[in-house]
Amino acid sequence: MKLIQFSFTCSRPVPFYAQLCNDYLANQPVEITIGYEKNRYIIEAVGTQAQLEALADQIAKDFLLSIWLIDSSIKEIRHREGRIVPLITTAHNLPFCSYCEPALGDNQSELFGEIGITCSHCHGEKLVDSSITCQQIQQWAETVMNTGHVSFSLPLADNQQHEFHLSRGPIAAAQHQRQQVIICNPNNVPMHFIVPSLHVLALSSLEKPHVTVRAKRHHAQLDQPLYDLCFSYNRVLTVLTEILRVRGIDYLHIETNHQQPLIARINKGWSQICSDPMINPLAPFKAVEPLHDQACINGLNAYWSKRRIRFDYQPHHSNDAPAQTLPICALHGGMLESGVGRHSAAIYFGRYAAGEIVSQDKFTRTDTFLTMPTLPHSGSEMIAVLAAGEQAEVLAKFKHQIPVSYNALNKLILNECNNQLSGLFALAATILGLSKSGHDSVQYLNDALIAKSLHNESNQGHRVDFSLDMVDGKRTIDWAQMVGSLMSFCLVVDEVDYDKLAFGVMDSLADYIANWIERMDETTGIKAVTLAGSDFANEVLADRVCLRVGKNFPIVVNRKLELDGSNLSAGALFLKMRRR
Repeated sequence: MKLIQFSFTCSRPVPFYAQLCNDYLANQPVEITIGYEKNRYIIEAVGTQAQLEALADQIAKDFLLSIWLIDSSIKEIRHREGRIVPLITTAHNLPFCSYCEPALGDNQSELFGEIGITCSHCHGEKLVDSSITCQQIQQWAETVMNTGHVSFSLPLADNQQHEFHLSRGPIAAAQHQRQQVIICNPNNVPMHFIVPSLHVLALSSLEKPHVTVRAKRHHAQLDQPLYDLCFSYNRVLTVLTEILRVRGIDYLHIETNHQQPLIARINKGWSQICSDPMINPLAPFKAVEPLHDQACINGLNAYWSKRRIRFDYQPHHSNDAPAQTLPICALHGGMLESGVGRHSAAIYFGRYAAGEIVSQDKFTRTDTFLTMPTLPHSGSEMIAVLAAGEQAEVLAKFKHQIPVSYNALNKLILNECNNQLSGLFALAATILGLSKSGHDSVQYLNDALIAKSLHNESNQGHRVDFSLDMVDGKRTIDWAQMVGSLMSFCLVVDEVDYDKLAFGVMDSLADYIANWIERMDETTGIKAVTLAGSDFANEVLADRVCLRVGKNFPIVVNRKLELDGSNLSAGALFLKMRRR
């Protein structure tokens, strides 16, 4: 008889794993103990070799891959860590698992399409509206085949509706945002998209998140630089996509009012960029006592209760912290898990505030080292500034030799993101000739720059200038000098090497950031750096920043929180600011 421990270490709580531990405690014939501490789930069992082998096979089947799983192990131990007490857990909201999904989602199964079948493992039937029938789903599939698109809704809690619009072609309403795609035939994903193996595993995970990928070059239908990809994530979509797979459809464009979480690979692990609190409620987590009992940012409310930070959704609640403090909130939120408060820094490049690099000293005083430049709102204004300054000569040459890109720059409109990294990258993409119409959205231009940089396989790029400047007493990037530097490269670099130039934009910025953090270290003393903001969904930028900055400073990512959502609300609880 041996005492064996099965261990699953995660970067955040996984409620389904907790439920599985409780199920094993209640139902196994062998003597079981379970435990959970510091995001590590354990199952311990004593039995014969045959019993333990059977148990291992069952655990391998039941414990579906989670994007938050960091490590798993099986080892013989002498003393138990676990107990015979069930774990306290929250609802996992898993619609199907490895037991019920093959039955309801495989067209060869006798129960195919029976979305209401009960499952003793995941209890996904509780999330299904009994009025939806297999015949109804068949009709939706037939509508897709006949007309190319279909719209329907599924009920949610509190009389809300989950709206779906599926189409075989691009959805016009989504033109200003990255287009979403749901896969019908997972086996044919490589025919249409370039998806790294880690991203394939994430798509297949029990969380069924969105991941951002490129379409294959010169694809006949997929002409956008990047797409947000997902697999079916509820029982209705599972049946519908299987029917369409059999009919020869590999993927569909999807538009919905409640998105699956978007994740990105950052510092060798998955981080959640943002999520929909209506369908993906955030789990509470232990934390030190904050300065405020409650803080709401962008409708997501964080509050302190029973030694934990908890969240609820209050869409009509006004923000409890002004926009200029959000990078500091991101610093506090990012450092919550690591416990590093003093001597810390945060790089915030997101959508809710101006991009900033901020720090906290040994007295917990915060300071802003760098603020992203405030660009003119339009390309025509930028051209006027460049023509009146030191970049006039290179601008004239650029206009003469590369008129298409010059005209696209003249039409560029940044609007409210003119003080964010996305605005600066949209400007860089336009100079590199990545604009299709001259009226492209900032999202499209950023995606085009990312996709272009991903084509560069050498991990080497040209050195673009991101020199510092002082404007209104604030340290910022000299955007005109950066533009002049980029235009100069465009004039001398062959267009086939623009992949390296696009990569160089991000790698150069990361290198400059590393130098700036070193300067901050000389005055403040930096023990750790956290990344925050939706622009770090750009995995090229995130990878280069982690590589460059991580050479000298630990990179901290609080994976319990989103990069541009719950981290701001949780961080605002620790903001040194009086409330009215």
